Amino acid sequence: MDYLKPKQIYIDRYDLFTINECLEMLDVCKKAYVDGKAHGKENGLDSTGEWAKASNWLANQMIFQIVGNRYKTKAQTIEKWMADDSVKQDKYNNTPSPDNISCPNCGGLMKVGMKQLDFVEQPLRMMFIFECEKCKKRQWVYEDGTIRESKLPKCPKCGKNAKMSLIKESKDKVIWKTSCDSCDYSETTTDEFVADRVDFEKREEYDKQLLEKYRAEYCADEVGKKSQHYIEGLPVAKEVFDEQLRKYDSQTYQNVVSLKKLSIVDLEKLLNGIFEKERYIHLVLGHPEIGRHVIVGFTVQDSSSSGREKSALKDLEKILKTTLISTNWRLITDSLSSRLGYVTGRVKGYENEEDFFEISGEKPEKIKESKIDPKVRMEHEGDNVVQLAKLTGEFEGIQNTRKRRLQHDPEGFFLEDDGVYTCGICGENYSGNKIWWTPEVLRCADCWRNINNGTIPALGNRYDDDSEYIQEWFLSSDSGYGIHPSTVRKYQRQGILHSRDLKRENGTIYCTIYLLSENEEFLKAHPRKERTHMKITDLLGNEVEI
Repeated sequence: MDYLKPKQIYIDRYDLFTINECLEMLDVCKKAYVDGKAHGKENGLDSTGEWAKASNWLANQMIFQIVGNRYKTKAQTIEKWMADDSVKQDKYNNTPSPDNISCPNCGGLMKVGMKQLDFVEQPLRMMFIFECEKCKKRQWVYEDGTIRESKLPKCPKCGKNAKMSLIKESKDKVIWKTSCDSCDYSETTTDEFVADRVDFEKREEYDKQLLEKYRAEYCADEVGKKSQHYIEGLPVAKEVFDEQLRKYDSQTYQNVVSLKKLSIVDLEKLLNGIFEKERYIHLVLGHPEIGRHVIVGFTVQDSSSSGREKSALKDLEKILKTTLISTNWRLITDSLSSRLGYVTGRVKGYENEEDFFEISGEKPEKIKESKIDPKVRMEHEGDNVVQLAKLTGEFEGIQNTRKRRLQHDPEGFFLEDDGVYTCGICGENYSGNKIWWTPEVLRCADCWRNINNGTIPALGNRYDDDSEYIQEWFLSSDSGYGIHPSTVRKYQRQGILHSRDLKRENGTIYCTIYLLSENEEFLKAHPRKERTHMKITDLLGNEVEI
């Protein structure tokens, strides 16, 4: 008996478990996909493409989890299986049979025949079948010489002990008869070895086909390592996401990030404004000292011909400190001095977030103790899923902060950061201070002014499915209406096509839009070109448009 088999047998066995688990999950996802489509149609919803896309994503995530978790324990499980079978093989090969076993019928010595392990009781024991040459009596004997007592079957009719006898035995089948002396119960059963063998061979062939078809997809080392790494990174991604939300929900953090981050050019403009107001002229900045911080000296001239009191320098210092308190620059203490009408001083610039806490006098809120091993976090910090979680958490945190501001500015407000944003109406890029923010759509200062002066209604994003307008370029685009630009202008002159021109403060036109409500007849006569949609393969193998 071979209990310990070649390692590939164990690998195949483990991989088959993995494949079957993945296929079962895929069946579950397919059923959910079909049920979801049916439910959508019953409720008048036609989102087959989006539902197919979402279902594909979910199925991939679930199978990714299975593949990763199975790979994580693969080597360890196979080693355990082989170690267990090695113990069995050693027990089978090296356990001696007991001596001097006498026949219970005639008292003669019995000879050992076949042997096998007894798995019913623990620890493992070998048992040997002994046969008497005289009376042909057989009995099982354990390795220590103990006779194995056979338990009589129970009669299914009266519940008393029955007896089982061998009627016929061959290489293809064995026929047994179970009878009861206490009642008239009798039954004959047959063990068909040929049928069992055929079923086994069919199953073996089916398993072989599964391995050939799916092993590379679900069980390859490269796939397993990738899946395991991804799964181990998910808790890190969740923690990073939550950290970003907590950070932006923190009032302390809001106080810090509200500091204006001024470049040296912005600082020069700010200082010039202060000095001119206080009648100091000819601001000159010195060469910067670049280290952890940026330190810049400056010189101005006192334009007051009558001279100033010594206290004036203290007043200037106070003005400078008060003005810079809301920025990332600080006047260095005791650096301000005045001689013969020249006033000199030094300012220090900060650019790191931890420095902002320092200069604002705030203390970072205590970080919630992590349940994730620091080494694990470090290993996954650069993963795409973790970086995406960080960006998503930051985006949601910023959005939440802005939504809270709506309590004071319900119509929206201009952003105050130096990021670059795209206007949802004209599509042009602007810095944050020229973007009017609302939760629904971003509008540049020019588009917001055109809304306020009545040139256009308060339009939403041009790419929304229910957008109320189209832009001029879209009329001529091959993906839109395909009308030549000169023809568009001709229709405008003829009054067939009605446009709205958006103008800057200087009166120049920067964007032309067409309200759907004002061009219904034109759009009926000039339908949009048939769109080419992307297609994906759904869980059932069908191509669907998205």
